[in-house]
Amino acid sequence: MTENSEIDTLVRPRRGVAIGTFFVWLIVVAVGGAMFGGIFESDVRNALKLPPPAAHWATSAPTNQNAPTNEIVSLVRDLQASQQRTAEDVRATLQVLTADQTATKALSDAVAALQAKVDALQRPVPVAKKPAPLAQRKPPAPNPPAETPTEPAQGETETDAPARLSPQAR
Repeated sequence: MTENSEIDTLVRPRRGVAIGTFFVWLIVVAVGGAMFGGIFESDVRNALKLPPPAAHWATSAPTNQNAPTNEIVSLVRDLQASQQRTAEDVRATLQVLTADQTATKALSDAVAALQAKVDALQRPVPVAKKPAPLAQRKPPAPNPPAETPTEPAQGETETDAPARLSPQAR
């Protein structure tokens, strides 16, 4: 039984307003608003510069159910002619666009070819380098015959003898 007492304590009374009471108050507010509008309607309309109620509920423009069919037929024909002219203009513009794209493609290819030629001209041409011709040397002059040392004459000493000039090796 202890379990039942715990459940009963968790149940609380319903909070809020009953639905019937809510609708009663809603009706009271609506009636009050209608009375307020009836009393001050003309003042509010004048302040807001609204048209009178009869003008507001009236139709805006009477429609002529007996409109001449000739007018409608002529409007439809004008519309069809306009659509035809627009379609022709679109076709002509598309042809011009296609021709311009073809011309642009041709010019683009020509520019690419010229650019390739310019690049080829700007690159240095590889030249096979030949060794510089060597100047032929003259054959060395024959060495003059070397003088054989002679013995000093009588009465001369080696120090008195003329000095010999000979190339020195370095």
